[in-house]
Amino acid sequence: MTGLVSSIGDDQWTLPTACADWDVRAVVNHLAHGNAKVAFWAGSGPPAPDDDYLGAAPVPAFAASVAAARAVLAEPGLFERKVSTPLGELPGVFLVHMRVNEYLAHGWDLADATGASTDLLPDLAEGALEQWRSRFGSAPRPPGGPFGPEVEAGPGATAADRLAAFLGRKAVSG
Repeated sequence: MTGLVSSIGDDQWTLPTACADWDVRAVVNHLAHGNAKVAFWAGSGPPAPDDDYLGAAPVPAFAASVAAARAVLAEPGLFERKVSTPLGELPGVFLVHMRVNEYLAHGWDLADATGASTDLLPDLAEGALEQWRSRFGSAPRPPGGPFGPEVEAGPGATAADRLAAFLGRKAVSG
């Protein structure tokens, strides 16, 4: 993900994304905010306020947020112990699943918006798609929720494209 973010050009930070009301910078900031929340959810840091996590230097700020999240996720015993998550008390390994899913979904948003390849980590994207399909199935997705109704992925779609389509993402790039 840091490679994708570091490839964002100065003129691309304000491009629209498939996330309604979020431009490229807002998506990257959302990811950095999620990285900051990892320490809180793991019980090793304060709550992460809804702030600007990128400042004047978004690429290094994002990279620092990734490094901080990785440090928390590498804590001995984290995977086995219970942590607080938005879905309740779960094994710490769930935090890894949350970050991977966020990185894949929003990585697709960033790649699509900036014209980068959306062929992101095919095996991981395929596994995430299977996980989302089992989690959501055909459950309704109300307006204003984090995911829209499934859309058509189209012929030749990558695994990440199919994941994005399942999550209701529509390409904004040509």
